[in-house]
This record gives sequence, structure tokens and C-alpha cells, in this order.
Amino acid sequence: MGRMWIALLLLAGVGCSAKTEMERLLDNEVTGDVLLESYSVETTWGYKLSGMYIAADGTVWSYAHSGTPWYPDKLKPGRLSARDMLTKHKGARQIGTVDPKLLRDMAAMIKPAARGKVTRPPPAAAGGTLEVAYLFDPRLSTYREIILAGQGDSVATNSAPESKMLLHYLRQVQRLVEPTW
Repeated sequence: MGRMWIALLLLAGVGCSAKTEMERLLDNEVTGDVLLESYSVETTWGYKLSGMYIAADGTVWSYAHSGTPWYPDKLKPGRLSARDMLTKHKGARQIGTVDPKLLRDMAAMIKPAARGKVTRPPPAAAGGTLEVAYLFDPRLSTYREIILAGQGDSVATNSAPESKMLLHYLRQVQRLVEPTW
């Protein structure tokens, strides 16, 4: 009888230590060149993609594309290749900088924000705005989009408290650079 209890306890311990797929992904991912981004897609009267992003070096950039729609390679939903990220931000212009120490503190919250539960309706055709953080998988050279919030036809929320702090930070930066983009 005693051996049975020991075996059950060992199995329970193994079950508790097994990592979920999300935890295994997080172990491999790091912050990449692009940390935070707010972007809008509008398709009602033609195609327009515009936004601003904060790079790991503390520079803030804006970009806008219209006309021919940009479609990333089909990897998985919420994933972009490093090449697609460069294409998305093609022609970006620097519009400011942020405090590097504060940005490092914010970057440390991206992995915990990735653990939040994201609620999001199916994608809508008309567009909307998303605020996201990114994690980079160096092995696959892909970025994973961590949704912080969405508005318009892209309404979304993230339950992690860290996502709310990242969202607040991103919106503060937007307000500071808004006249230039």
C-alpha cells in the first residue's frame, strides 16, 4: 500500500512539472528588435495600414502603407517572420525616442503579458486598431504577436496585469509623439 502512495505522489509531481506548450514557447522566445506596436488596418474605402512601433534600442518609428494590401507569409495566426516584420515597417521614419531604462523594465513584462487570456472576436473585414507586444523566437526567426488590446472592429482584451501596464506605457508614448505621426 505504501508503494502505491509513493508511486501516485511521484506521478503527481511529474504531472505538475510538465510544461504546457505555451510555457515551452515562452522558454524559447526573447524580446526582439521590435518590442511594442500600435497599428490600424482600414479596408472600408481601400487598403491602409499605419502605425507606430518602439524598437529595442529605444527609437520610436511610424509607418503608413496604402493601395496594395500587405499580407504576411502564412505561418500561424499571430506570427510574423522577421522578413515580414521588415516588409511591414518598410519606409518607417523615426519620430522619437524613449528612456532606455524604462523600456527595459517594460520589455521584462512582455513574457508575463503573454500568459494572459486574450479575448477577441473573429477578424472583421473593415479593420480596427491593435496594440501589441512581440516576442521573438530566434530559432525560427519569427515574431509572436502578444495582443494587449484592440479597438474598432478588432476589439480585444488581455487579462494579464502586465499587459495593462504595457498598454498604458504604449499609449503614453503615442500621446507624446502623436503630432509627428
